[in-house]
Amino acid sequence: MPELSPVHTTVDARDRILEAALSVFSEVGFSGATMRAIAEEAGVSPGLIHHHFKDKESLWNLVGERTSDDLAKAVSAIPDDAADDPARALRHTMASYQRYWKEHPRALRFQLWRVLGAPVEERKSRSQFLNSHFVPKIRQAQEAGLVRDDIPAGLAMTTVGGLIQYFLHSDIEIESAIGVTGDTVPDDDQLLDYFIGLIAPPADTGPKD
Repeated sequence: MPELSPVHTTVDARDRILEAALSVFSEVGFSGATMRAIAEEAGVSPGLIHHHFKDKESLWNLVGERTSDDLAKAVSAIPDDAADDPARALRHTMASYQRYWKEHPRALRFQLWRVLGAPVEERKSRSQFLNSHFVPKIRQAQEAGLVRDDIPAGLAMTTVGGLIQYFLHSDIEIESAIGVTGDTVPDDDQLLDYFIGLIAPPADTGPKD
């Protein structure tokens, strides 16, 4: 099932090539991928890929741009009934982020390879693009008193975002750790409560004697 939103027509097969590139990159990373392997996955000739995308780095960068665009669109869409409620908007943003990565496992693996071995300039560009979307949302939540304001908004964002990704790609390790004491892994809603609680302001315990 395709994970990237289609942009081109099926006549030139560029969407099919990009989807194939995502599959190959997600399995073996940038260094392990070859244009020939991507061509075989897409069912086209290597020459056609070079014609449309020049080289492997250009193809990697474009797949990265597409995954970042899709993620930003998925997370930025706030329903009308949450637009005027900062608490609901924050939870919806976090839930959308969690749902995107859960429903796009190859994009999640691609994201891990980005961190492990992506060209540095692509990592910087991707980080600047995504942070420009997400950090202001956390800053707004800080201004609304929903997120502790004694830490940078970017730190709060990466705390929750990193944990969401970790719980998805390290499910075996998480289940093992939690199972040591006989407990079970919380469901998605419970995990969101936990993650958001980690960056929430401390509860007001009232005046001290």
